Amino acid sequence: MAAWELVGSLEEKVHPSRAALVTIDVQNDFFHDDGFLGKLGAPLGHIQGIVPQLRRLLDGTRDAGVPVVHVISYHDEEYASVVVTEQKLRNGHDLMDGGRQRRDAPYCLKGSFGADFFGIEALPDEEIVVKYRYSGFQGTSLDLLLRGWGVQTVILAGAATNVCVESTARDVYSHDYYLALVSDCTAATSLEAHEHTLKMIDTYFGHVVTADEVLGAWESIAESAA
Repeated sequence: MAAWELVGSLEEKVHPSRAALVTIDVQNDFFHDDGFLGKLGAPLGHIQGIVPQLRRLLDGTRDAGVPVVHVISYHDEEYASVVVTEQKLRNGHDLMDGGRQRRDAPYCLKGSFGADFFGIEALPDEEIVVKYRYSGFQGTSLDLLLRGWGVQTVILAGAATNVCVESTARDVYSHDYYLALVSDCTAATSLEAHEHTLKMIDTYFGHVVTADEVLGAWESIAESAA
């Protein structure tokens, strides 16, 4: 296919020759009951509930020969700033530590349980990109990787829909990639926030789709090529 064609259909956008799947923050501190959000008492049912569908999407992505990038977060102190710290403190990111209220509890520390993948694994040939802010593009090699592979469409999944997924989705569009955000492979602690973000993304930044639609497009492409 010619580079950077104007395409409209989902089948064209997610064609294996032009697409990559990017997962965002599928890590224990955001998904596991004993992770950061779980210990804060955040409702994790919606977030944990996407894992079976996400695994299915990953299997189909690999079968289709579409590259996969896993974007994860590290929040070690060396990567912090006064702006990031103030935001966390102001919004009450508290944990109990030895019976005392602890402000600005650490999470997603490099090498920790919280930073490990939850429910999925990166294969040896799949890239892992570490981010230190909400967007997968900010201060990372993600754009260089995608352009080096000739990617034109980013298929986006992970959590949280209204925070790191949304921040990355906006940058997907701002970096001139087509966006296919997989609605049933993304989640937030609030269903209302999740749905609000999906509506906004579909209006301004990309194409909101389901895993079935993406997998169905690849099946159709494979059948046509047979």
